[in-house]
Amino acid sequence: MRLDAIPIKVAKASRDIASDYKYKQAYEKQRGHYIGYKDIHDDPRLVHAGQVNKMINDRLYRQGYEKSKTKYHVSPDMLSVIQAKTCQSQLSDIEYRKIPHQWTCLPDQNDVLHARRAYDLLSDHLYREDLDWIRGMGWIPAGSLDDQKCKRAAEILNERQYRQPPHNFKFTTPPDAPELIQAKLNAQNMSKRLYTEAWDNEKISIHVMPDTPEIELAKLNSMHISQKFYKKGWEDDKKTGHDMRLDAIPIQTAKASRDIASDVSTHWSRLLKCMLYFLMINFCFVLFLWAIMYSVFLEF
Repeated sequence: MRLDAIPIKVAKASRDIASDYKYKQAYEKQRGHYIGYKDIHDDPRLVHAGQVNKMINDRLYRQGYEKSKTKYHVSPDMLSVIQAKTCQSQLSDIEYRKIPHQWTCLPDQNDVLHARRAYDLLSDHLYREDLDWIRGMGWIPAGSLDDQKCKRAAEILNERQYRQPPHNFKFTTPPDAPELIQAKLNAQNMSKRLYTEAWDNEKISIHVMPDTPEIELAKLNSMHISQKFYKKGWEDDKKTGHDMRLDAIPIQTAKASRDIASDVSTHWSRLLKCMLYFLMINFCFVLFLWAIMYSVFLEF
């Protein structure tokens, strides 16, 4: 008995079909029994999921604390509150500096007159009051020494006169000066246009012989990958047309091949139907044996 024998393959296929049937038997029995619930509160799983979500929700967990954290009730006659009030009154600057009584003095009393005199002597406003009336009244003659000194200092400090503009002076550098010649040579050496001028002139005047191997190879490669040359024969045939008779050899060959293929496909379809019937019979037989074994097992 070989491994690829038909009974062995049939038995393996029957085993696979029976295993798949047993695997899906419980699912097929339960399918269609679950209709659903009219309300979300009727489903115990959804209700349980909602309760679990409330339990793990941080906002709901802190909601009671957030509402009650600003509500603090203290009895006013508590010992700690009375002690805090007493300490506050003792530490208050208003209670510490409270004036016990008020003094009354006559305006012509010697002590009052002496104090006023002392305040006037210490006052800075009264000390400088005699200089305010002459403030801003200074005068200097036009040709005085101080006036000339101020004008000379203003001319020395004048930025516009100190820095003369360069366009007021004529530039008289000779054209054959060594510095000017050196600057021209440096400009020519650093010129990008002069540096690439020779290459720009040569790169447009290079001539290659048309019969070099590289040129020939490039032409052949271009012809090989050209779609125009690839479809040239087909385009020429389309222009000339074709004449295919019904008794031509290619037509007869195609018809014979079609008939042969049709016979082969019919034979294979019959063979597949026979194998399918055989598998179904074996499957029913296996199910019958299993039912008998199951009933015997239940009796024991």
